[in-house]
Amino acid sequence: MTELTSDLIRRLREDDTPEVRREAAASLTAEFGRSDLEPGEQRLAEAIFRIMVRDADQGVRRALAEGLKNNPNVPTEIAMTLARDVAEVAVPMLHYSTVFTDDELIQIVRSQPEAWQQAVARRERVAAPVSDALVDTGSEPVVVILVENRGAVISDITSAKVIDRFADSEAVMSGLIRRPNFPLLLAERLIAAVSNQIRRRLSELTDLPAALADQLVSRGQEAMTLDMDFSDGDMDEAATDLVQLIQQMDIRGRLTATIIARALCTGHFGFFEAAAAHRAGMDRQNVHELISNSDAAALCEAAKLPDAMAEVAVMAGNIRATLADPDSAKGRTAFQSMLIEACRPRYPNVPAGDSEALIAELAPAVARRN
Repeated sequence: MTELTSDLIRRLREDDTPEVRREAAASLTAEFGRSDLEPGEQRLAEAIFRIMVRDADQGVRRALAEGLKNNPNVPTEIAMTLARDVAEVAVPMLHYSTVFTDDELIQIVRSQPEAWQQAVARRERVAAPVSDALVDTGSEPVVVILVENRGAVISDITSAKVIDRFADSEAVMSGLIRRPNFPLLLAERLIAAVSNQIRRRLSELTDLPAALADQLVSRGQEAMTLDMDFSDGDMDEAATDLVQLIQQMDIRGRLTATIIARALCTGHFGFFEAAAAHRAGMDRQNVHELISNSDAAALCEAAKLPDAMAEVAVMAGNIRATLADPDSAKGRTAFQSMLIEACRPRYPNVPAGDSEALIAELAPAVARRN
């Protein structure tokens, strides 16, 4: 190392061109990565780096950043100087270097333009406070990178901010919903936010009557909400998630008789029972027993659901008991077909397999209980 630095100093004295200085930066940073450096050698290299970070030639500073970006022993002030340089110099350091603290990264995010923020969002690991700062200050492209980065920790609070700020961004929303273990409560909120955006766009871009547009969007929102998967992981946790979701929907005015009727007719029986229990102020087990004992009328009265749903609920409970896997996609398809056939004496005009038609038959009575 001593011979190298002496040779570099000699060469720089003889030929102080940008090309030579760039070569010197590359050589010195490579030596700085050695594990057998003496303390004096390390201090000498750092002193030269402090000169190089002020070099007028951008290529020298870029070579310095490229050479130091994977070195965990870079002094903080050198790393921060490079991180505040022009984008070509700063981006490699911000993307790869592990020497920055969360507070230092947050300073960069809050004070530097988009290219710097994107580099931080791409880091192998992004701590929750840094993610929050990126969402607070970053543009759509920055947040797309962040939500697609599996090494980024994004808290539920920060995810909610993403939904609030970027509900009309398909790239952000699709990246967010695909994150591992994305909370179901936030998924429902995301669905509602996206549905509102679609409703607004339909009203702006088409001549579709407002009532019909609202009906179509609401139908899609309900279907997406019911299709959220509560079966993964621990059964107790899944049940808790479902209860919390229903409570949230009730608070936000989205736990309507309409979505409960859709859950019943499409085979989402867990949602139906939990939602009816919540509206009736009952335990879910009591709801299950009322349906099993063909006493769904008492349930519908307590839950403020139309009487027409009571008979359907009893038939649905009986049908589920005959299916091997009623909560699978195949099981739900079979359930819907069997339920429609069971309901045919009362609703003879419902086409085979058309659960939407069955829901439409219930709609007038359901609408009065929303």
